[in-house]
Amino acid sequence: MKEPVDHILRPLLPWRSGPAITECGYNAEKVQTITRAQFDERVKEMGQQRAAMFTCMTCADTSRRHGTWDEDPRLALRREIDWERPGYRYHEDRNGYRLRDELLAIAAIVAEHRAVFDAMVAEAQRRREWLEKKADHEKAKEQKTVLQLKPRL
Repeated sequence: MKEPVDHILRPLLPWRSGPAITECGYNAEKVQTITRAQFDERVKEMGQQRAAMFTCMTCADTSRRHGTWDEDPRLALRREIDWERPGYRYHEDRNGYRLRDELLAIAAIVAEHRAVFDAMVAEAQRRREWLEKKADHEKAKEQKTVLQLKPRL
């Protein structure tokens, strides 16, 4: 008989609460779970093959394929969009309309607080532009230093 394996928790979108699921789709309350960080640590300590003996490989493969909100929010949303889409992975509307409803609610909240939303987006853009200018300045500074160090012939 096969021993039970640990399943990896699927990262939640930041506004979600409620029952978690695993990367392979199980209800996380009904199976033994670990986080992605714990799985990464397990692989580091045990190696890939030994860790595979104790971890659901569907969860492991899925966690490698999908990004998290912290890595890139667009990738996290793409995963949820694909999950709900009819016809995705052999199901017909199995996962309902949760993300659709959440996005409609977010749009309504943004409409109610447009000034705050616009200010946050503008601040993120200014920060990105500043970081790009800083990187360009550092690059130019390095090039200038290299040119000064070259011997003159």
